[in-house]
Amino acid sequence: MQRSFVLAFIAVALLLIALPASATPPSGIASGPIVARGTTTETFVLGTPQTTTVTRKVKIRIKGKTYTRSVKFQVQTVKPVMTCGTPAAACDTAFQQVTVNPGGSTGWHTHPGATLVSVAQGEGTLYHAGGTGCTGDKHAINTGFFQTEADNHVLRNEGTSPLVVYAFYLLPAGTPNTGIRTDQPQPANCPSIP
Repeated sequence: MQRSFVLAFIAVALLLIALPASATPPSGIASGPIVARGTTTETFVLGTPQTTTVTRKVKIRIKGKTYTRSVKFQVQTVKPVMTCGTPAAACDTAFQQVTVNPGGSTGWHTHPGATLVSVAQGEGTLYHAGGTGCTGDKHAINTGFFQTEADNHVLRNEGTSPLVVYAFYLLPAGTPNTGIRTDQPQPANCPSIP
């Protein structure tokens, strides 16, 4: 009897592991219309600043003798997040207003491109999947934040008044409105943040 119970428990555990994790849909969204769409025509690179160490060989001539030395120095560069405007990499843009009622959230999700967000009203708490722990960053009125396509996140309204944000999306060409966000499952490191 005990052996069959253990086997049944293992079978259920394996079944649960094999099932795909369910997405966390938004809740408490009062509105979220796409208010404008467009296509970029300029060529540009959106990225994050970084410092890179460069090594160069330098030849110096002194009194008829040539000396070669390696010189290292640091330069400011940009780690590309997204490149737009080239014939092979046109980008679309979309602008959205989202209102989240108190207690509501966007649900865990990602975007197919870069996103710039500004808080117009209220205060939101932004949580990121990955890493250890799950701390939130508070964003009040007149603040903003940037997200890359790899950023699995949720924005929650933990306050008592509506949260209104404006999001500007830089998207791969041809992304439909329905493809601007992809619902993601509850992250393992954020089990208490729906």
